[in-house]
Amino acid sequence: MTVVSVVMPTFNAARWVATAIDNVFAQTYPHLELIVVDDGSQDDTVPAVRRKLAGNATANWKLVELGANRGPSAARNAGLGAASGEWVQFLDSDDLIPPTKFERQMAYCAQAPQDVTAVYSPFRLCHVDDGKITWKGPPIEPDMAGRAPIMCLVSSVRPLHGAGLARRAALDRIGGFDETLRFWECEEVTFRLARAGRLLPAPSPEPVYYWRMHRESIYIGGVEARYRAAPVALGWLEQVLRAAEHRPLDQLDLSPDDRRRLLDDSTTWARLLYAQDRPAFHKYLAMARTLDPDIAPTHPAYAAAASRHVGYEAAERLAKLGRKPKSFVRRALQRAGVLPQQALFDWG
Repeated sequence: MTVVSVVMPTFNAARWVATAIDNVFAQTYPHLELIVVDDGSQDDTVPAVRRKLAGNATANWKLVELGANRGPSAARNAGLGAASGEWVQFLDSDDLIPPTKFERQMAYCAQAPQDVTAVYSPFRLCHVDDGKITWKGPPIEPDMAGRAPIMCLVSSVRPLHGAGLARRAALDRIGGFDETLRFWECEEVTFRLARAGRLLPAPSPEPVYYWRMHRESIYIGGVEARYRAAPVALGWLEQVLRAAEHRPLDQLDLSPDDRRRLLDDSTTWARLLYAQDRPAFHKYLAMARTLDPDIAPTHPAYAAAASRHVGYEAAERLAKLGRKPKSFVRRALQRAGVLPQQALFDWG
């Protein structure tokens, strides 16, 4: 019997934590335990968890209360310390998983060689309104086959940590999550898992993790966003530089396509900072020149070409001008109700 330990960090999650718990107990794979770790919630989260868990006398569960807010990495590590399973699922308390997730992925885990530190599968962004799921974009298919561990930080191919299962022994070996991080902590631990062994795809015809977006706020952007652009963008680049051991891209043995993917992400974060926080943009650009002294935006094509003649910042000014007509049309469609108001990024 191979047990899957589900670690669920919570913080002020009274509105949705019961649904997340229901998703765990609805799994068709029978050998599991649930460890809920409350990270100093100030709302009704802990009583809501106790009521839900007390109603399932046959379930194997634990509630760990940290008392003070220590951040998502510390909460996950506390849950890992209380876990007894051979494989671990980290499930955020506002996200959802389909009932066959563990059954499907454990079929691969059961046959995985010892150098496999984690498995990964497709995931999808969604809204959840009164129990109804509305998809936001198509399924996302990670692909780390043959790629360097640094690509765990690159959006077009990286796995979502919750959409996989991690080997408990591997998590212990790498020391769990970095408790200094409050963003990018899942990508960073996946990078170290990939560096410590091998990530194995567990194919699935459907997403195995539903990543909930909240309609009431933009995910990343200015003061009204859920997360501020500067620490997120600068934090991403810090993790990339650490993963590269502060070497330039030319020394990382990446394929031309993967190099382009990494630079595409770099452009996206630089562009967001240019729109939201100009001093942070300048700091980001100085750091990015460690990767490539001649770094330039990769898209759109006219900005990439202009950068060679007028410099990165002037090229971003051109890109911003080019976005204005699209932004005008998008906002008009949002006001008309054709497009949703909620977005991942606030481009200013």
